[in-house]
Amino acid sequence: MTAPPVTIGIPGEPVAQGRPRVAVVAGRARAYDPKTSRDWKATAQQHARDQMQRAGATVFVGPVRVAVSCVFTRPKTTYRKRSPRGREPKTTKPDADNLAKSVLDALTGVVWLDDKQVYELHIAKWVGAQDEAPMTGIEVRAYETARE
Repeated sequence: MTAPPVTIGIPGEPVAQGRPRVAVVAGRARAYDPKTSRDWKATAQQHARDQMQRAGATVFVGPVRVAVSCVFTRPKTTYRKRSPRGREPKTTKPDADNLAKSVLDALTGVVWLDDKQVYELHIAKWVGAQDEAPMTGIEVRAYETARE
């Protein structure tokens, strides 16, 4: 029996994986995550834990297919009163690969054991529709249910 797909929603502006920061502690260089990346990952883990528990899902142990949809806040300068605008592809920063990295790192140990289990990854960046809240949507499917 295969695990059903799991859908996770993380409210708030998506955050890309930041460049590692380096500090010297006791004469040794130590690399660490920037605060914004750390905070977003902690929030993402908490939402994922809660939603996995509510769905009665367990941690995926085999290969998984992941689809990530990042919705960013629409700038007020692009609002239109007479003809409201819908979602549009986002072609500005942050880079899609950095968004994917932060999602994969955040959900390691919560949704899957290790992000090396991800055999297929789809990521989309969107500028949200007018008055659409920013969020990150994630769908995870086990290999057996992903066959087409």
